[in-house]
Amino acid sequence: MRNWFKRGEETKIAAPEHEEPEDVTSLAVEPVTHLDQYLAYYIGRKKPGYAVLVTGDWGSGKTFQVRNALPDTHAYYVSLFGLNTPEDVEAQVFTKMFPWASAVKRVADKVDGTSVNIPVWGAVGTGGLAGWIAGSLIRNQVDLSRPLIFDDLERCTVANDILLGLINRYVEHHGCRVIVIAHDTKVVKSFAENKEKVFGQTINIVPNVEAAFQAFVTFFERPGVADRLGEKRREVLSMFRESGAASLRVLRHVVEDVGRLVNALEDRHLANDMAVIELIRMFSALAIETRSNRLERADLLKRGEKIFGFRMDRGRNRADPPEPPAFVAAAQKYSSVDISSTLLGDEVLIEMLFDGRFDQGHIRDSLNRSAYFLEKEAAPPWQVVGSFDKLDDQDVDQALQRMNEQFEKREASSSGEILHIVSLKMMMASSGASKSTLRQVADASKTYIDDLLKAGKLPPRPAGWMWTDDFASSHGGVGYWVADSYKAEFKEVFDHLVASRIKARDKMLPEEAPALLEVLKSDGQKFFEKVCHTHNGLMEYEDIPILAHIEPSDFVDAWLLSPKTGWYWIGNALKQRRNAAPQYPALAAEIAWYPKVHREMLNRAKSESGLTRVRIERAADLIGLPRSTPRTSGPRPTAAPRTPAAS
Repeated sequence: MRNWFKRGEETKIAAPEHEEPEDVTSLAVEPVTHLDQYLAYYIGRKKPGYAVLVTGDWGSGKTFQVRNALPDTHAYYVSLFGLNTPEDVEAQVFTKMFPWASAVKRVADKVDGTSVNIPVWGAVGTGGLAGWIAGSLIRNQVDLSRPLIFDDLERCTVANDILLGLINRYVEHHGCRVIVIAHDTKVVKSFAENKEKVFGQTINIVPNVEAAFQAFVTFFERPGVADRLGEKRREVLSMFRESGAASLRVLRHVVEDVGRLVNALEDRHLANDMAVIELIRMFSALAIETRSNRLERADLLKRGEKIFGFRMDRGRNRADPPEPPAFVAAAQKYSSVDISSTLLGDEVLIEMLFDGRFDQGHIRDSLNRSAYFLEKEAAPPWQVVGSFDKLDDQDVDQALQRMNEQFEKREASSSGEILHIVSLKMMMASSGASKSTLRQVADASKTYIDDLLKAGKLPPRPAGWMWTDDFASSHGGVGYWVADSYKAEFKEVFDHLVASRIKARDKMLPEEAPALLEVLKSDGQKFFEKVCHTHNGLMEYEDIPILAHIEPSDFVDAWLLSPKTGWYWIGNALKQRRNAAPQYPALAAEIAWYPKVHREMLNRAKSESGLTRVRIERAADLIGLPRSTPRTSGPRPTAAPRTPAAS
């Protein structure tokens, strides 16, 4: 087998077959826009003697429009992004114009000192071929059959004067038709003095939103999958125009996001035209605002309350109206949709727009709770009342009457349901829709909670310091209707509810204490798991002060009766819990309890003798409290058959 790259031999490299390109003198599309019309005129000229500069705002579609008119079949497209030297730029141009010659160069780079016979060019020693091509060949060989497009001018690190000189050489020396796309007006201004020598025409792009929208829709179509939205998809375009946004990049993302949303819907949702139109408008508007960095995650929480509160504040301060918050300012742009619509819940919107999660179950559940799909007979009254904007007066009045009956008869006991009722009553009082004042509603609500507590109907608080998170800001996927004008009164009721549920739990502790003592008697490790963190999960009494409801003497009795193998677990449970108590305000009642147990253990030890006394003293030491009397000699216990799996 012949070694083609053996030194001293002449290697023949045949140029790849290629067709001579035809001269391009027209666009790939019919000229429609001002840009199209000028480009059609420009490329129809031979050696025009000047370049064309295309500018515009970020995301306005400059590259899209230029390449739509002059795709790869009609122009040589070169991105200047990341190019650091004039030679880099020249090499990129050469590669685009002569891809087959670039292949020869790549072969030459691998062949050092070999004589290569290249058709047309003849025999050349490859030791200097790469440098030769990168030099005179790349610099002087050009193809004038197609225009040359330079993009990303502002991302090139070559100095402006050198870059402009290079562009000018392609225009004046070689006679190329050159189009330059610049996305940054600051860069354009930076070479304003020399610009006129190179660019004979500057075109500021006006976004071709319609064409871009159609292109984006086509791009995101899934082959073989029917279009579930049809003409309603144009609501996206309508919202984009209402927003005043100019970035086609934002439009592209919104088209994609709407497609993901629609894929999560049921057919019955899509069959409701009014609901779908409102959904697409609201979601598109919010997507545009978030994609444009005008709304943050927190702005989407309690949307309705933000608008309601602003209107109330503005009404009270007509002489000095307040500045609208970000969400209200965004809402004021859109006349054809209410972006505070409850069609989708706040948390679901945040999941989609900020986390990129389009959870089918969450989306459908949220829609099903909206006024369009709400089963009024089965829905809780507060939910119907809260949807009064989109329901008939008869339905709302019936639900309001039922909600007031629930309140009077103390029927609602769920914290979330109570807070929904309270917030709606406060909203009505604040807006004059009821005869009550805010103070009357707040006082009546606290009395309601007190009555539930007395009757034993108020659910006791569960363990865990984050237990209020389940109802702190929303319930049933719907945020509470709370405006700034009565936020203080609502918080007053909320705090009273939390304190009352703690009282309800505390009332149960004396009855639960005997069961915990039985666990202590039989299994020290199981006792540990009930009152301290382990890798097995959340303990039953994490921040529940149950130990304060056990007499120290009763606790010591149970400890001494328990199997000796579990004493280490019991002592360490008390030590860990005592150390954690300052970080858990709810455990404050236990802080004075641990020294009492410690003293009781030492007193029991005094009544014993021998190793029994030593064992009890050492167990007491595990609690981590000092003794007033000298310790028995010998090492303190430092290990056990198994170490507690405390986190």
